[in-house]
Amino acid sequence: MGKREERLFTVGELAHKAGVTVRTLQYYDKCGLLIPAYSEGGRRMYNRRDVMRLQQILYLKSFGFSLEDIRDRLLLVESATEFERILTRQRQGLLEQISHLQQVAEAMNEVIAEIKASGDIEIDRFVAIMELMRQGNSPSFIFRYFTNDQVKNLINRFDDGDDAAEVTRQYESMFAEMIELYRTGADPAGPEGQEMASRWWRMVNAFTEGDSALLETLVSAGVDVDNWPDGAREFKEATKAFLERALDVYFKNNAIQLPAVGVKKNG
Repeated sequence: MGKREERLFTVGELAHKAGVTVRTLQYYDKCGLLIPAYSEGGRRMYNRRDVMRLQQILYLKSFGFSLEDIRDRLLLVESATEFERILTRQRQGLLEQISHLQQVAEAMNEVIAEIKASGDIEIDRFVAIMELMRQGNSPSFIFRYFTNDQVKNLINRFDDGDDAAEVTRQYESMFAEMIELYRTGADPAGPEGQEMASRWWRMVNAFTEGDSALLETLVSAGVDVDNWPDGAREFKEATKAFLERALDVYFKNNAIQLPAVGVKKNG
């Protein structure tokens, strides 16, 4: 029996078979990703090897690899170690994208909760919440307790993007440290807890700048800790189980009297 003739595919046939457009195949040809092996009567024809290469391209592309990476590196990789290294790097990139999308979804949840609570939302408040979430600021939900005037004043105060980013980094560092002390079971009344309470209180005073109404807003937010969103679960738990106790001891030891407030939402 003679050797069976190899099956060839036109660009239209391969496009249909692979679920892509003819224009996509033409582009892959143009950029050197998938050059047809044969040409019959001026028509480009694809063989079985081309079909397999296309499947590899589409598979790698589905993982977020750029066409340049696929063309210049991935399809040429022969070492398993090198391929593992590339996939590991790409996986990290995907995980970072997932984390970013989760933050965006959380920001949307904050805005949705804000609208449900007040029936409306001002653009300044919306921008502030979204910006804090973009920067990864965990307790951005605190803005729901601020009045619209307070939000506007804070935006004007931190209108320099670099200054605002630096303040955010400082706050985030303290939040992370507080959570770590909670995780490791530090004593709120002990040296670490009291040192954290002292710095936290200095941070609050620096933030409020003597504005008693803004201080009352922050105290009100703390009183409402049980109703903080689930998305800030660890921050919520650390605040309730560690920071509140540390601050109680610190305030008593230093005769600090906080304003007596209930829970106040924005208005």
